[in-house]
Amino acid sequence: MAGGGGWTAPRLVGPSAQAHTSFLEALAECHAEGRHLELPAERLSDPDEFSRFVAALRAGVERPGEPDFYLAELRGEAPPGPWPDGCVPQSVYWWLAGDDFIGRVNIRHRLTPHLMIEGGHIGFEVRPSARRMGHATAMLAAALPLAAACGIHPARLDCDEDNPASRRVIEKNGGRLVGEASGVLYFEAPTR
Repeated sequence: MAGGGGWTAPRLVGPSAQAHTSFLEALAECHAEGRHLELPAERLSDPDEFSRFVAALRAGVERPGEPDFYLAELRGEAPPGPWPDGCVPQSVYWWLAGDDFIGRVNIRHRLTPHLMIEGGHIGFEVRPSARRMGHATAMLAAALPLAAACGIHPARLDCDEDNPASRRVIEKNGGRLVGEASGVLYFEAPTR
């Protein structure tokens, strides 16, 4: 993965319009799997619209729910209610190597009853073509100190019982299984 003419080690950064082309490629990979269909690639291919998308993701800390409102507008739907349960301040980071989008991490600064059941403090995802390369483990390791800076001690994470890859990522980062319900595993991971 090149950035600036040579290989660049991946790092967590705020969403960036510089990753436009690579993000669209990753989105196409996800669409091929039937995921993230709510993100219309044809609209996001416009650089100005993509810049608005990036701004909405970055605004999620000061204006919880802003990404949901933006996505509803992008799809031409009515915006969600005032603040649906689950809209909390959150920081969104992208795992980039130069300008190459590899994945993303969301850190939710607090939990609602809904997020205690589904979502937890930290969510992460790696684009299909970059899986099985250690990116998810490295992303979560980089995210835990950021969660600590938000006052999160420990971080609550969850994954589906039938997702052994996510379970391994969480456990490699010190996650300890603390519960299980309806096919979902709940972990607490130390923040550093």
